[in-house]
Amino acid sequence: MAKNTNNSRRLKGYYEFSKKYPSRRGERPIHESRRTKKRERIKIILFCVFLCCLFVASFVTIKFCYNLSRRPLPETHGESSTVTMDSLDKLRATYLDNSFIDNNAEIDKALESAAKNGFNAIVLDFKTQEGFLTYESDLISPSEKSEFNTISPSIIKRIKDKGFFVVARIFCFEDCIAPQRLNAYVHEDAESTKIWFDNSAINNGKVWLNPTNSNAVSYLTKVISEVVKAGADCIYLESVQFPASREGSVPVFTKDDKTLNRNLVLMQFLEKAVSSANGRPVILGLPLEAVNEGDMEKWGGTLFDTAAQMCSPVIIPPENGDYISYIENNYIVMNDKAKNNFSTVRIVPTVKNLVISDEFYSDLASSKAESYIIIP
Repeated sequence: MAKNTNNSRRLKGYYEFSKKYPSRRGERPIHESRRTKKRERIKIILFCVFLCCLFVASFVTIKFCYNLSRRPLPETHGESSTVTMDSLDKLRATYLDNSFIDNNAEIDKALESAAKNGFNAIVLDFKTQEGFLTYESDLISPSEKSEFNTISPSIIKRIKDKGFFVVARIFCFEDCIAPQRLNAYVHEDAESTKIWFDNSAINNGKVWLNPTNSNAVSYLTKVISEVVKAGADCIYLESVQFPASREGSVPVFTKDDKTLNRNLVLMQFLEKAVSSANGRPVILGLPLEAVNEGDMEKWGGTLFDTAAQMCSPVIIPPENGDYISYIENNYIVMNDKAKNNFSTVRIVPTVKNLVISDEFYSDLASSKAESYIIIP
């Protein structure tokens, strides 16, 4: 039987007179120019580069989406929003005495008066000058001798429902209760054998927390954390200082106070305090002296620019001249000075006046001092 040599599939070939010949990439001209070959090579290289870029971009995108999917959701601690520096652009706070908070009628009366006089915040003592904690704390149980009322969550809610911020005032190293419980005394000698008092026993001298003691610093930062969880919108710190020596008795803080950098110790404490505030603005209340000329014994210099977002120097009435104008001038001068600060970005003066009246409030509200805190 003869072999069938007829093939139905059409075969392609090229001849001497053909202009193109078959290749893996289709038909190509037989006589290609160098320019054409170079262009082909460039196309191949660009295609390879494109594939590499596409691979890298795809890998980065997939990696980002993967990490984003595994990122934990931000925790909320019972608060729908956090008070920030922007929300405290004009802070006008007035003090509410602890003796009033055991009576809802007295609270409402005080809040009504505050709103009438243009205030938007209420200052409450959460840690007193004596060292008492006036809120429900897990750190130190309230003393039976304490005459202070407890700031309950219902009181804080009552104040906030009226449209006010809650500013928590905390006295720091001026404390005559915590030192004995924390063993964080200031002593009279480097051997720590004798406890130091800020006055004689006849004049009711008191002990202080030692700013260099780690137990004291840890305790105060925990107080700040608890106060924030209790519902405070802003933290106002007082007595951030070393106690000054009295006649015949010099306080000793370390084994060698000659090498002690007091300013650095206080600065580091304020950094920890701000961290413990969990995003709430921290106001540093201190005498006007501490932001101007300073004092090497109390502050190791000045405390004008610290980790605290706001500085609140106490402006007392001058011997001569108008008090409102004096507050206004200091507000303008110090806020201009604060523009060069790194952390403290605003000056909010603390106003103390022996004679507070509606006229004083209205005059202060109409002054150029946009923010202020009034504490008796």
